[in-house]
Amino acid sequence: MNQAEDLQTARCMQILSVIGDLWTLAIVMTLQESGMRFNELQRAIPKVNAVTLTNRLRKLEEADIVSRVVESRSKQSAVYDLTPFGRKLLPIVDAVRTVALDLERSGEAP
Repeated sequence: MNQAEDLQTARCMQILSVIGDLWTLAIVMTLQESGMRFNELQRAIPKVNAVTLTNRLRKLEEADIVSRVVESRSKQSAVYDLTPFGRKLLPIVDAVRTVALDLERSGEAP
């Protein structure tokens, strides 16, 4: 591998380290249509607990995948939404969804 390929591989690994877990994909998938408040997100994602959701949202904010916009003077009223970079990940999420639904329909789902 040459240096350019090494840099590309490193960048891919960096992105995969951020998006390569269940909860991150669930968050991106859920925010695909529109922004949501924390409690809306928590209700929309089955089985996610508040601590996990908080940690993943912070990680996604740091990676510039999700933005957090405070709507009022209270820090508790914030809306999470995908950034333009986060929207670039939607084809990946759609591909995962398509494969999952195909496996479910065919009875091959693990």
